[in-house]
Amino acid sequence: MSTEKKIYTLSQLTTSLENFILKHFGMTHYWVVAEIAKINQKGGHYYLELADSENGRTTSQISATIWASAYRGMREQMGEDLKAILQPGNKVLFQMRIEYHKIYGLKLNVLDVDPSFSHGEIERKKQETIEKLKKEGLFHQQKELYLPVLSKRIALIGSPGTSGYRDFMNELLKNKIYRNFKVKEFPASVQGDKAATELIEALKEARQYDVDVIVMVRGGGSKMDLNVFNDYELSKEICLTEVPVVVGIGHETDEVVADLVCRQRCITPTAAAKFLYLQIGVFSGELQKSFDALLNLSLGMLSGRKDEFNHLNKYLLHFSKQLVLESLVELNEESHRLQMRFMDLIHSENAQLDLQLNKIARQAVHRLNMEKESELPNKLELIQRMSVNHLQQKQLELKGLEDLLSMLDPKRLLENGYTISTIEDVDLYEISTNLLGKEMKTLTTHSLITSKITDTQKK
Repeated sequence: MSTEKKIYTLSQLTTSLENFILKHFGMTHYWVVAEIAKINQKGGHYYLELADSENGRTTSQISATIWASAYRGMREQMGEDLKAILQPGNKVLFQMRIEYHKIYGLKLNVLDVDPSFSHGEIERKKQETIEKLKKEGLFHQQKELYLPVLSKRIALIGSPGTSGYRDFMNELLKNKIYRNFKVKEFPASVQGDKAATELIEALKEARQYDVDVIVMVRGGGSKMDLNVFNDYELSKEICLTEVPVVVGIGHETDEVVADLVCRQRCITPTAAAKFLYLQIGVFSGELQKSFDALLNLSLGMLSGRKDEFNHLNKYLLHFSKQLVLESLVELNEESHRLQMRFMDLIHSENAQLDLQLNKIARQAVHRLNMEKESELPNKLELIQRMSVNHLQQKQLELKGLEDLLSMLDPKRLLENGYTISTIEDVDLYEISTNLLGKEMKTLTTHSLITSKITDTQKK
């Protein structure tokens, strides 16, 4: 026996579901912790994708909505913190109501946000970051760097146009202690979801330059605004930077991880600028103090040495006179002895020289006689032969030159039928100007012909 099927329309089913949820959940508010996976804004309304996870695996996911009216109410209570809380990746404690719409389906309607939970979550993540950096051995790495006392070349990271950025530059360049700084600017956002990425990129770029110190500034903000400086990747990059990093964030009580890992923490951008020029000012003061002490010590020592010098000068003057007199006597005696020895040496050398000269003279006369008898006739005969050959060669050369001159004689050239043409007594081949109308003289062997040039042709 078959049972008749009970059939519903989709509208009947969704209406029944809507009534059930409204009856059992509609008037109840729930406080729910969830992570924001996505968030979009349209027409003043905010549309969220919420998720929960365990061991890195998503265990649940659902859509939620913050209507514009609810957002305005929360904004009035929390101010700019609300925008910082509603960021992808943040875990947030929401007050919400479960709603079902026949067309849009099941959604969560967000009514409120508990900022204290987010603050606690910030502190929890901050501690996780600190422990992770310590475990990796990076936490104290910046503290081991030497921070130059004269930090004059500065890489500045921050958001130009903000009050903190302006405060730093004004304090650094308008103080009365020291202003000769060279600042290389690296713009980066200091709030919003892109801030951490831009700060990391600016830090990586800044440490490629030859600078003494890198300064990172922001002009204050709430706990949520400053949360970017708790970012693990940003804090790690600060630790890995081999240039000292000075962090100047406008806060006094809320420490961020960047404060803890940097080389020098300052409570404001203005304080960071003061730290840099006061270092130089203190060093300059200590240097001047040491110079003054050294000068006074030197003057005291010089005064004492002056008296000692005057006493020694008088003693040396008396002793020197006595020493000079004694030396003069010894010098005269030694001079007389040297003169006597010198005269003896001269007489001895003269005698030796006479003997050598006599010996050389005898040898020279003997050699001349030998050459006269044997070598001289041969050399005379050789000179005669060479002279005759040289004269014959020169005669041949002269004969050749005479023949050449005879061949080049102008008369002979004319007799052979050649002519010589000139214009104004200049050889025709030396003239490069226009020849038309010129008077040309042509010399032949028997006459001088005068003609006028009416046409020329180049060959």
